[in-house]
Amino acid sequence: MEEFPVREITEVNMKKSMRLLAVLATAAIGVTSVAFFAGCDTDTPEVTITYEFNGTAYEVEYVLSRKGSPQTVQHFIELADAGYYNGTVIHDYQSGGIFLYGGAYTLNGDELEEKDYWTELRNYEKEHGFTFTQTVFAKGKDIAGYLAEEGAYVSGGETYTAESEKVPLYTLHGEFSGNGVTTNSKTYRHNQKGILAMAYTGKGTDNTTVRTVRSDGGANNNNQAEQDGDHYSTNCATSIFYTFTGEGRTDLDATNTAFGVTKDYEQLQELLDAIVDYTANLEDTDGDGNVFTSTQSFLANRYDPIDSVRNAKISTEYNVPVQPITIKTVKVTKY
Repeated sequence: MEEFPVREITEVNMKKSMRLLAVLATAAIGVTSVAFFAGCDTDTPEVTITYEFNGTAYEVEYVLSRKGSPQTVQHFIELADAGYYNGTVIHDYQSGGIFLYGGAYTLNGDELEEKDYWTELRNYEKEHGFTFTQTVFAKGKDIAGYLAEEGAYVSGGETYTAESEKVPLYTLHGEFSGNGVTTNSKTYRHNQKGILAMAYTGKGTDNTTVRTVRSDGGANNNNQAEQDGDHYSTNCATSIFYTFTGEGRTDLDATNTAFGVTKDYEQLQELLDAIVDYTANLEDTDGDGNVFTSTQSFLANRYDPIDSVRNAKISTEYNVPVQPITIKTVKVTKY
């Protein structure tokens, strides 16, 4: 059984309890926006991601923006504090390193193995009393098959079944313009190197809708923070993130939440340079001109709780590095 960092989780929950007290005080004076993302935290928290490649560790510091993407930042920090990212790998290395996707797979020998995100997060809650902030909820009927397979589960002291009208999904409301979020100040955009952003797996033509909690107060629905009818496909982010090493791709801002950026891009450049040096002695065994990666097909959404999405069995392709890039740790250094 996987070991969980119990001490760290306990400390985090103490911090979260203090933040909750601050939130309740704020709510008592009538603040109706999603104030629980503020608490005593700063607008610019920081994390350090330690990558390991070819026997060498590379520490890369990132500055996040609560002002620009409060829910995304909260989500990422909670996963980091729980140790969820530790030991995962970069599973998709695109276009010479312009995109480095990670946070969803580990290595089993030489093979990529997808983490069961939903089961692991529920285990954190069930076994260690950890609480994740919920912003997306499904109708029980849309996950009836998943509940039947998993058994009705308990979260936050409540039992959820197929008859439930509001089941927490542990996914993330997409804080980008394509999802109707226009009032947040977008601190970071894909026009600069070193952007940190949340990624999504495609849901095909699925049109399942969900209930969401919005950080912008629900500007599209009579200024209500919570609303029904948002599409799951734009509110389905789990743990997958990417670092963007290019620049000038502002089109991505409409479809992905850029919530951080490298504090010193040269830290990341050291890793990229090491990859270039490593590839100098590799042969193009696949004949596709890309010596550092191998194109592999995987079944997407294999653990997804939405029945129609999981049962669609959509495949996806990743450019998997032939020499692993491991995410040793993701540590929050400033809240």
